[in-house]
Order: sequence, then structure tokens, then C-alpha cells
Amino acid sequence: MTVLFTKRAARRFCLLLLAFFLSGAAVLAAVHLRAWYHYRAAQSALAHYHFAEARNHLAVCLGIWPNSWRVHLLAARAERRDGAIHEAWDNLLWCQQKQPHEDAVFQEWALLRAQTGELSAVEDYLREQLRRGSDWAPLIEEALIEGYIRTYRLGPAKAGIDDWLGRQPNDTQALFLQGCLWQQIQQPQKALASYRRAVALDPQRDDARWRLAQCLLPLGLYEEANLHLEYLHRFYPQNAEITVDLATARFKQGQVTEARQLLDAVLAEHPDNEAALRERGRLALADESASEAEKWLRQAEKRNPHDAQLLPLLTLALEHQGKHDEAQILQDRFQQNDRDFQRLAQICLKELGERPNDPVLHSELGALLLRLGYQEAGRNWLLLALQEDPNSTSARAALEGVNQTEQRP
Repeated sequence: MTVLFTKRAARRFCLLLLAFFLSGAAVLAAVHLRAWYHYRAAQSALAHYHFAEARNHLAVCLGIWPNSWRVHLLAARAERRDGAIHEAWDNLLWCQQKQPHEDAVFQEWALLRAQTGELSAVEDYLREQLRRGSDWAPLIEEALIEGYIRTYRLGPAKAGIDDWLGRQPNDTQALFLQGCLWQQIQQPQKALASYRRAVALDPQRDDARWRLAQCLLPLGLYEEANLHLEYLHRFYPQNAEITVDLATARFKQGQVTEARQLLDAVLAEHPDNEAALRERGRLALADESASEAEKWLRQAEKRNPHDAQLLPLLTLALEHQGKHDEAQILQDRFQQNDRDFQRLAQICLKELGERPNDPVLHSELGALLLRLGYQEAGRNWLLLALQEDPNSTSARAALEGVNQTEQRP
């Protein structure tokens, strides 16, 4: 009897152990299935250019598979394409440490460098990959176009976008980049059509929707801008830039109290936010308090003296206080800015294509970019001019001016 009881107990114990093992395996399998689901969802989101959504899925994956270099690599790609360059850099460094000889990691590094404007280091390599029919061709073309836009090589950028749209006229990323190109040279009317079409084709492209709103505001299309900004603010209530743009749209529609509340909320969290300070100055002008407006606008000017929207507001505030000489200086700067952007568009879209190796043209472009506040791009064009002509006095003088400015306390 005792032996029979022992056998039954042992059998029961084995069954319980098996059940425990199977339940544990089921839980483990469910965890990995969840990670796999999010990985595939991230791939799908990237294919549709929903970069922020892809990053959210990959964050779940990394919580389950923290040592998977493939997940880290895909996360780096999603971050790079979403503009989160520092995060992409960190993930790629992790991949490089784990897989130092993996071609896919090397390719992603090349795309990151191209997109951020380090074209001299990787452009020839990426162009060769395109000639060989690389499977990465769409990613390479996209990264090169973004790098061209960033470095004001707008002729090649436009040619690449036009070719892309010729093959895929409804591709929302090509339309998005087309809008970015026109925005880069302050042509919101042209950018508007690109962003409108991108949002119409894919209402989930929140990045295109925000860019669309940014184009609508300077064109005076406040009601349409407000609709898009209200939508974005519901989903991104902590985004200070969206909140400031919404405040501007509200103000332009006569909702001054609501605009002030939005701006004060931003400044309470981010007291140095240049755009919020500028718009607070705009509200003070509307209240006919020119001295208060100047106070707000001077604070904004310290943080971004090249803000094209700031100059006319500050000019008006000074005029209302009888400070006509100061106002005239700012008015001259504003008019010079307008001329500079027109000249910038002419050089980038026409003359660079005709004279791609002209150091005089490169020097002029560098000086223009410096005046407009694009320090890194301006410096790079001046250095290129000096490479082509070491005796270029204009390029050397402009670079010396930059160095002296940076050395001031």
C-alpha cells in the first residue's frame, strides 16, 4: 500500500512538474511572440514612413530582446529617419561593438553620415552601391537627398526628388522631402502643395501635417492651420513647438486670451523658448504695449538673432516708441534677408548646376549662409572654396570673421 501511494505521489509530482514546465514555456513563447509582433509592426510602419510609430514598437522589442543587434539596427534606422540623430548614433555604436564586421551596420553608418551632411566621406561609396543595384537603393536615395538639402546642394536634391516622383508620384516621403527643400529656401507656397498632397495621401503623416501648418501660417491661411494644429496638439500636448504654432494661429483668429494661455504654459516649462518669447512680443504689440513687446522680443533676439519672423515685429515695436534709427537698421536687415534668400535660391537651384566647381560661387554661397545664420553649412562652403582656390580672399575673410565671432566671450 505504501509503495502504491509513493508511485501515485511521484506520478502526480511529475505531472505537476510537466504542467509547470509547459506553462512556463507558454509564457516564454508568448513573450517572444509579442516581441516578434512588434518587430514586424515596426517594419511595416517604416515601410509607410511612420517613423515615430516604428520607434514605439521597437522600444517594446528592445525591452524583450535587449541583446539583439538586428533590433538595435532597425531602431537606429527608425531614429535616423525620424531625425533623432543622437539616439541613432548610440544604437549604431552598440551594433558596431557587437557586430564589428557586419555589412548592414557599415551601410547604416554610411546612411547616417550622408543624411547628416557628411557627404564627402560616403557619397562616392553610396553612389557605387546604387550603380550596383543595391537592395538598399531606396534608403540610399532618401539619405542622399536629405544630406543634399541639409548642405544646400539643392540642385541634386531636386533632381533626386523629381526622379523619385516620376517613378512613384504618390510616394509620401518624396513629397515630404520636396516640401522640405522648398522650406529650406523660404518658399512656403511651393512647399504647401507638397505637404498638402502628402497629408491627403496619408493622414497619419503627422510630420507632414506639422510642416503643412508651418507653411499655412506665414501665408495667412490661419483657419486651415488651426485645424491641423488642434489635431496635433491633442496627440502631442507636451510638444512646445506645436503649442507655440497653435497659439499663433489662435491669435491670428482673434482668440488672444487662449493664445496667451498657451504661450504662458510653454514659457513656464521652457522660459528660454525663442518662438514663445517672440509670439509673446506679438501679443504685447496687439495690446499696444510697445515697450513690453520690445522686452519680449529682445529676449527672443538674444536666443536667435536670425529669426526672420522676429525682425518685422521688433521693427514695429521700436517705431511705436519713436526709436526710428534702430527700427531702420532692423528694417534694412529684414530687406537684406529677403534678398539673401532670393539669391540663395538662384545659386542653389540654377548656378551651382552650371558652375559646380566655381570657388567664387562657393564663397558667395558660404557668405550668404553665414549671414542667414546657417553657420555649419556656410563654413563648409567657404572651406570648399578655399580647397579649390587657396588664394580666395573673400572666403578667407569670411572664415576669419566666423572664427573671431566664436572666440568672443
